[in-house]
Amino acid sequence: MSEAGHAEWDERHRGKPAGEVEPFLVEMLARIPRGVVLDVAAGRGRNALELARAGNAIVAVDYSIEAMRLLAATARDGQLVIWPIVANLDNFHLTDESFDAIVNINFLDRALFPKFERALRPDGVLIASTFLVGQAAIGHPRDPRFLLEHGELRALAGSLEIEDYREGPVTYSNGDRAFRASMLARRRTSI
Repeated sequence: MSEAGHAEWDERHRGKPAGEVEPFLVEMLARIPRGVVLDVAAGRGRNALELARAGNAIVAVDYSIEAMRLLAATARDGQLVIWPIVANLDNFHLTDESFDAIVNINFLDRALFPKFERALRPDGVLIASTFLVGQAAIGHPRDPRFLLEHGELRALAGSLEIEDYREGPVTYSNGDRAFRASMLARRRTSI
């Protein structure tokens, strides 16, 4: 992505709070093994902060320098174990069997899912939740590259064992609506 792309993402995050944790993640929190967790496209850390408060060490990756600065400051103030990393996920290396959990909320790069599967340790979990095609009719995102077809998230799980899977409309506590697919999938074997 270009410098203009960095500037645009930085401006989106500048001076804003972390935001509310994704409700599906809150619901699944007790089922996530404690350890090292990767938060993909972490933004200002709304999910990373919750995961760290639950006793995990977080590797938070995002393209925005500003988002990672804000997250670093919040983590430092709260004495939370979060390592913010500025990186383009297109070329971010994931080492095999290096994470106890991977959280991927509101970010869709289909090519990453096989990498997620390999990067999980045995009994590690992938929490994925993002937008379905129906979202285009009600708001952002509208680009089909960033919208899942029905059943697609299930297919992206590969050989992971799906323990919880949902698709359909979601209404948030603030009244916002979205069409989402969400899953918790577990890796049962070593590679």
